[in-house]
Amino acid sequence: MLILPLAVVILQYCHPTDKTEEMGDTTTAIDHTVVGVSKAPDRETLENEIQTAMFIEKAALGGMLEMALGKLAGEKALSLRVKDFGRLMELDHVRINAGLKTLSLSKGLKFPVSLPAKDLEQISEMSKMETEHFEKLYLKMMVEDHNKYIELFSGAGKSPDVLVSDFASKYLPVLERHRLKALEVRETIQ
Repeated sequence: MLILPLAVVILQYCHPTDKTEEMGDTTTAIDHTVVGVSKAPDRETLENEIQTAMFIEKAALGGMLEMALGKLAGEKALSLRVKDFGRLMELDHVRINAGLKTLSLSKGLKFPVSLPAKDLEQISEMSKMETEHFEKLYLKMMVEDHNKYIELFSGAGKSPDVLVSDFASKYLPVLERHRLKALEVRETIQ
């Protein structure tokens, strides 16, 4: 979603169009700098901006999925531990996504407003499952998803952008606790 517009910006800045004019015996460089416009960001800055946009999008969509599945677990699960874990996922990811939205806005990036169709379809299919199968699949997904989120937030924690690295470092321990809790709850229903 956000990658295409950023790629266009990169291409525009990576291919300068300075021209020279020959006038008799001399060659004069023409400076096409527009007064009042900031200088084009360097390659490293653009790469960091792309990484930030990708982090925010992946983390936001992941959080939205966790909220939806957590809500479903709170409603559908029979096990009190699975219900409680689902509610925890919903509440914590609402908070994380609120922070992500603020970060996104501070960077001038669009924040995703809905899940992709494949995720919505998966939620719909899971809502129709027998409770026992749902609980096992849900907890399996929580362990696997949190492994991905931990990797994502660990990488973002090393970002040269202080706002991004501080955000990721703040919520990484929360995601690690989620994974441990998912493993613990999963053991009780098997």
